[in-house]
Amino acid sequence: MLEKLNETQKKAVETVRQNAINQGYRAYIVGGVVRDLILDKKIKDIDFLIEGSAIEFSQKSGFKIISKHPEFDTVKVEIEGINYDIASTRTEYYKKNGALPSVEFVGVEIEKDLKRRDFTINAIAINIINNEIIDPYLGQKDIKDGILRVLHNKSFMDDPTRILRGLDFKYRFNFEFGDFEKNLIKECKDNFNNEGLSIDRIYLTLNKIFKSEMADKILFEILENKIYKIWMKKTDIKLEDIERLEDAIKKFKIKEKNKIYIMALDSFFYIKAPLKDDFEIYEFFKKFNEVQLAFYYFKTKDENALKYLELKDIKTYIKGCDLIEEGFIEGEIIGKILKSVLKEKILNKGSLASREKEMEFVKNNFKL
Repeated sequence: MLEKLNETQKKAVETVRQNAINQGYRAYIVGGVVRDLILDKKIKDIDFLIEGSAIEFSQKSGFKIISKHPEFDTVKVEIEGINYDIASTRTEYYKKNGALPSVEFVGVEIEKDLKRRDFTINAIAINIINNEIIDPYLGQKDIKDGILRVLHNKSFMDDPTRILRGLDFKYRFNFEFGDFEKNLIKECKDNFNNEGLSIDRIYLTLNKIFKSEMADKILFEILENKIYKIWMKKTDIKLEDIERLEDAIKKFKIKEKNKIYIMALDSFFYIKAPLKDDFEIYEFFKKFNEVQLAFYYFKTKDENALKYLELKDIKTYIKGCDLIEEGFIEGEIIGKILKSVLKEKILNKGSLASREKEMEFVKNNFKL
């Protein structure tokens, strides 16, 4: 199976393998990389797992250490110019539902480490010493059957972000939650106490899964099944709003759909601004980034947001330094003049079509 890796990845695996043999460690690749190898997907990242201390192993191997996290005994290293994560096998427990896990034991047997994973499809490892596949929870069968199964019945209560990641897998790989998992999701949604919830993990996960090509389908399912109730009481966006949201994304050519999706779920509030002319439109919207602009349009249906797209690139030819060269004193007056020139260009299109025309306008309206 490792033959499916590219040459750079194979070299990294061989480097880790040789160091593990020399030091007497069992070493594995684990999780998404194994799942994607089975699915014949292109491999982007490789996660290594050491049955022992990953930090100690990396230090003894002489790898360049980019970062390390002693509390989890994980490390990011550079091997031939590429960064790789190396983790220690471990068991974890959750002090509160939804909180960050606490490490219980490090250096445990591989089977115990795999049990802390989110789904069986990600609880598969390959021993890179002997190429043995470690699959104690039948993840290969679930991949073949297209089923998302958890490792234990408290999985979603421990970490509700697993539900969101499951939605990503569902639409990315055309998988489906098992019946047992569907019941667990409903139980979690109806009974989850989010007092200890790490909200940062929720938003990090949303940010990631909403980058998916299937983001609209994921959002639809979050709304349809009210999964958002795990971390907030309600949202203003409705199922029928998704088409309008997509229209705003298209009109404003938004590349970072993830940001506007999160804003929509969070129910950011905008009211239609009473704008009288094109210059007021320009002034009002100029501090908006493209996501905020699209979201404002989605919330208010204000066509002035579209009008701003026609105005936003209008600029003056003259700069502050040009005015100072003409004899104007540096200070507030410079900004006032430039604003006046810009206003004239916006309200009377074509009236100041050159640097000379702008300077003539300045001399006619402002005294030295």
